[in-house]
Amino acid sequence: MRAKRVLVALAALPLLATACGESGSGSAGATTTTAAVTTTAAATTTAATFSDQPISQVIEAPGGVSITVDGDASDWADIPATDVVLKPITDEPPAPHDAVVKVAHDDTNAYVLFQVDDDLNWNPENTNLSGAAAVEWTIDPGAGEAMGALDVDRRTSLGLVDIWHWELECATGVRSGGAAVEGHADATGGNDPACNFDDEYASQPDVREDDNTQSGENSLLGVWTHSASVEDGAGTWTFEMSRPLNTGDEQDAVFTPGESSLMNLAYWDPDRPDGGTDGWDDDYHVVSAMDGWLQVNWGTETGGGSDHVTTTTEEPEIGSTIDAPGGVSITVDGDPADWADIAGLDMTLTPITGEPAEPREATVKVAHDDTTAYLLFQVQDDLNWNPENTKRSGAAAIEWQIGPDAPEHMGAEDDARDTSLGMVDIWHWELECATGVPSGGAVNDAGTGDPGNDAVCNFDDEYANSTTDRSDDNSATAENSLTGVWTHTSSVENGPGTWTFEMSRPMQTGDSQDAQFTAGNSSLMATAYWDPDRPDGGNEGWDDDYHVVSAYDGWIQVNWL
Repeated sequence: MRAKRVLVALAALPLLATACGESGSGSAGATTTTAAVTTTAAATTTAATFSDQPISQVIEAPGGVSITVDGDASDWADIPATDVVLKPITDEPPAPHDAVVKVAHDDTNAYVLFQVDDDLNWNPENTNLSGAAAVEWTIDPGAGEAMGALDVDRRTSLGLVDIWHWELECATGVRSGGAAVEGHADATGGNDPACNFDDEYASQPDVREDDNTQSGENSLLGVWTHSASVEDGAGTWTFEMSRPLNTGDEQDAVFTPGESSLMNLAYWDPDRPDGGTDGWDDDYHVVSAMDGWLQVNWGTETGGGSDHVTTTTEEPEIGSTIDAPGGVSITVDGDPADWADIAGLDMTLTPITGEPAEPREATVKVAHDDTTAYLLFQVQDDLNWNPENTKRSGAAAIEWQIGPDAPEHMGAEDDARDTSLGMVDIWHWELECATGVPSGGAVNDAGTGDPGNDAVCNFDDEYANSTTDRSDDNSATAENSLTGVWTHTSSVENGPGTWTFEMSRPMQTGDSQDAQFTAGNSSLMATAYWDPDRPDGGNEGWDDDYHVVSAYDGWIQVNWL
């Protein structure tokens, strides 16, 4: 059967009260309510989709670009532009401003060019007498239009939003943001102490903070320029920005090639049409969101790999669906007892066409807590484990779709197996360590120059574009944060029973070659198992093609509840 592709449904919201102001401060009386926000969002986001959101315009964000963040817009010449009219928030006096926005990405970074027609105002002594800008993305798909809250009362939070908030403390042409400040004392938080280009989050107008959570950081980079060279000179502001596609921070928006995000823009003009001379205040700005949200479609082209990727509009084939409940308590120890209350999906793993492996019955369960995804994969087969030769031991793999067009056969079309339609993430486990021994990069050394590897137990983080194009994930952002323990119900070689492969990995890793998991969204998964007992009579154990898979029944859709 065919199913509608699940997108990362992110919404952008009007930046209302307290969207600007002193860096790292909320409004008077505001409290830090991260825990409460998480609870509220989890209760409301699972039903939210793009169809629930008003979209004013669509922006295409091509991949494989070459952008230098320097405030010079010339390298954006071939990127499509979207004209936007920024309008004042209800009852506020600013005049509308015309703006242009462009978005693009390469393999690791997202880029935004935001240009506003307005005269030059920059005061190094007072940011409220300077222009200012912000870009906002939703994290929770149900977040309301007032910085995560309902517009009617601005107090009822519907979810969390990510804000790139820029008050211009540094001069034109100066690199701003956490990525430009080496070794500053607040490097692990959302603040930029030098130039005030901060990574923030909010759940409503009165709950806005620098992102100083445990996983918080500021990887923003920005440079601003203006076409005028004199104060009050007529011209155009250019705000050029970048940030990694995925930071691994649950309070940052995640950008995935082939999927879509929703964005909002804001600009603060210190020239007050009401005659005030004190510059802008928190409510005094113009926004794109009065007309709805800007939908950003992240293109699938990636540098270094686009020449062998074929684009298709065909929807992925969904064979079955499984729910992954949140708020669980799982210990990765190979004991399935703590999975007793979690519903599983029973399946028959079938051999690759032309290979002699016998079908195997299996079960998979998936769950998560606030930070970690857990997976239980059980296969009915006798015990084969040989510490001297992994080919004579059972083996397992879990595959996740990264590219939205990637088919379930390692990203390739089934007929040819070498025509790539996109990238997949593979958790690949050859059993070099014994039963009960923790495996994976989260507990073992990766080895020199091979961050996706597990040098001790061979539970590796890999990726593939086709069945002949599979590697350890050694990209610039790569790591191996997998943890796994395997067990078997038999204690003797060739004893009948059940394999248990229990695994975990952070929901977000910040690596563009890892699948990223978000509560309220869905992912596509496939499973595989290698049996060294060959029905063709061979005694050399399995080879690469010799395994049984779930993929012939289509993807397994995992709903992260």
